Amino acid sequence: MSDDDQKSAAEDYYPLRWKLADFAEDLFVLHRTAVVAILALFGLGLILLGYLALGDGQATTETVTDQTSGLERTASAGIDDDDAPTTTIDVASEESATSSSTTPSSAPTTEAPTTTIATTTTSTTTTTTTVPVSTRAATSPEQLAATTPGAIFELTPSAIRLIGGLPDDSMADENIELAERFFPGIAVEDQQVVDASFPDPEVVTMRLSAPDLFGYNSDDLNAAYLPLIDQIAVAVAASDSISVEVSGHTDDTGPAEGNQRLSERRAASAAQRLIAQGVPSAQVTSVGRGEDQPIAPNGTEAGRLANRRVEFAITNN
Repeated sequence: MSDDDQKSAAEDYYPLRWKLADFAEDLFVLHRTAVVAILALFGLGLILLGYLALGDGQATTETVTDQTSGLERTASAGIDDDDAPTTTIDVASEESATSSSTTPSSAPTTEAPTTTIATTTTSTTTTTTTVPVSTRAATSPEQLAATTPGAIFELTPSAIRLIGGLPDDSMADENIELAERFFPGIAVEDQQVVDASFPDPEVVTMRLSAPDLFGYNSDDLNAAYLPLIDQIAVAVAASDSISVEVSGHTDDTGPAEGNQRLSERRAASAAQRLIAQGVPSAQVTSVGRGEDQPIAPNGTEAGRLANRRVEFAITNN
């Protein structure tokens, strides 16, 4: 057998697996660094694929949970508050639904666990406060317009009549107490009108306007009314913080100049009576108003008699 025939027979005898083994050995020996790098990259690739597979499964679960919550909200929206079962809302599921709403997924249709949202009905009570109407309120606009503002005491030997318009009931009640203190033993008739449109009174006016208080063109006080002036004197003299202005008034009969002088004499007569009963003169002043401030029409005899009067304006300084 020739050398060529022996070589050919030897090559045919060398198995293919040995050739592959020699090739792998040569490859590892000559290129071991590249092989290690390739194997490392392959391992990292497997790890990355596993992580992505687990992440997709979690995203799918969150999406299914979000869809399930949405279905439950839709179903619960049609239930009346009285029929809805009362459960609690898991705040974490609300946050998870918000964070996963942007993750696209094609989750398979599954039967989700039933979750109901608790419905709380809040009852709102509206309270309407009604301001009570005073029992002293005017019964008609005409009465309100005809009422003179202020605290006015009309004095008679048998009764003290309280008239005038005041802004509230508390002031009217104070006037009743004041009348009882100034005139003990005499009945008090409350005819005051209360309305918020009236201003606060600055003085308390005590009025003597009896038909027979003064005679015609006279400044002599009728003796029947002197006890009322004396009781005013007692109350004023009890406190040096109280001052009183005595004003005289007439009707419009006769010349205005004569009525002015007559009103001054009437005021002085009543002021002197106060001083005679112990009121310091420094607390008393007198002034004549003439015919300028009538309280009744001068066209009737009754009106003219009412206008012949004396008023005591009490001020607590």
